[in-house]
Amino acid sequence: MVSLTPTIIAMLAASVVFQVIGLSLMPLTKGLTEIVPSIGCGLAFLAGTGLMARLLHSGINLGVLLPFVAAIVPLCAIAVGMLFYGESASLTKLSLLVSACLVIGFASSIA
Repeated sequence: MVSLTPTIIAMLAASVVFQVIGLSLMPLTKGLTEIVPSIGCGLAFLAGTGLMARLLHSGINLGVLLPFVAAIVPLCAIAVGMLFYGESASLTKLSLLVSACLVIGFASSIA
């Protein structure tokens, strides 16, 4: 396994940030009918996915990277939805999401 250098950590953080930006811009695209938010959304996802590809190329295991991103991005997206789009965060919604993240983490740790 590759050691977590500051560069790897920065790339991982940037990948998550770009993917959260892409998800945050999605409601503004109005079904990809608004051109500027749609381009921003596409570019953000492209950058986030590109950084994930570079991380995989650097030696990070797919079984480590994908579960981490699959857990962090939805949690951040829910926070953005609550803070900027006025979405509610019920205890049930948060409990189900945290449970799903725990299951993903557990599944990735099984040899």
